Amino acid sequence: MVQSNTSTHCVPWHVVHVIGTLRTGGAEMQLVNYLFAADRTAFRHTVLCLTGRGELADTVESAGVPVHVIRARLRRMPLDLWAIAQWLRREHALVVHTHLYGAAFWGRLAGMLAGVPVLMTTEHGQETWKGRLHIAADRWLTKRTWRHIAVSKDVLEIRRRRERVAADKIVLVPNGVPIPKLEDAREARVRCRAGLGIAPDRPVVGSVGRMTGEKAYHDLLAAVDLLRRQVPDICWLQVGEGRLRDELAADVMRRGLQDHVVMAGRRDDVGDLLAVMDVWAMSSVREGLPVSLLEAMASARPIVATRVGGIPDAVTDGESALLVPPADPPALAAAIGRLLADRDLAKRLATVARARATAEYGIAGVARRIEDNYREGLAARSSRGPRP
Repeated sequence: MVQSNTSTHCVPWHVVHVIGTLRTGGAEMQLVNYLFAADRTAFRHTVLCLTGRGELADTVESAGVPVHVIRARLRRMPLDLWAIAQWLRREHALVVHTHLYGAAFWGRLAGMLAGVPVLMTTEHGQETWKGRLHIAADRWLTKRTWRHIAVSKDVLEIRRRRERVAADKIVLVPNGVPIPKLEDAREARVRCRAGLGIAPDRPVVGSVGRMTGEKAYHDLLAAVDLLRRQVPDICWLQVGEGRLRDELAADVMRRGLQDHVVMAGRRDDVGDLLAVMDVWAMSSVREGLPVSLLEAMASARPIVATRVGGIPDAVTDGESALLVPPADPPALAAAIGRLLADRDLAKRLATVARARATAEYGIAGVARRIEDNYREGLAARSSRGPRP
């Protein structure tokens, strides 16, 4: 392995974030949020994508952060791994920070080959799909990783038990989001409803996320179908794309809900679209700590969500949200209907949720906690030179 010494490099210290692609998703948005809040006096950042740029790459570059692509292919593993390692050496990377499993595997291996002093990875979700080989590879890489960042308590506990990450190698740092001002929400609500063809006073339940199996949007659609009997003009606004879009659209047609569902697709104005929603709902059966949930909290939206993953870490049932069991459309429908009928309760929950988001999940504070781990790692790897 090539040796590297942090004392030969000057502030700002170079952090390379390795990720598969900058498509729209929770982990990707969390990286974008961090880069906009990062301390540029101490660190400079580059994003290395291993499969392609993705639609968020332009946003990252608008923050002054370069995006580079080096393809990582198993059939060319030795050559591609060496190419990544050589690039890391040329870039004088002092921290390699990886995101999601594939990038964590390739990025840490390449970082080892390049002699990068500090290897870190953010654990964004439970990754229940892992087989024995994945877990074995993770356990081996964990011994060579400076620190794991878990976004929720359940993710931290799973990594400690399954991947056998030592207690001193993993820390809890939640996802973070910008805290928006609410003064413009009324104007955004009127403007966006008009643009979507939704009447000003129509009750809207909204959701934000990729259309994938773990989001269980068929359960949310079933809940809307049930709610139609109680709230005849109910509308579900779904923001986001995904591989299950066509399947979900077919279910909408089968249920005769064409006039009750608006699929807005991928949007760059999610903050404005949140103002359209009278209730924000999440029907997931698996989650880490959803960025979209934190955005809804920060925007003071009344929330109904399933009690899975890191969701109960962020919101408390009856205090800042209504929580229901996963895979239970009647319970989901009942909770949404309750908030639509009791606007005082909805407002009270939303106010508490925003206060908690501001206190615990503001991206500025989360960014400083991430950077404290960079500093600690660099200090531990070098007894000489300036500390950022």
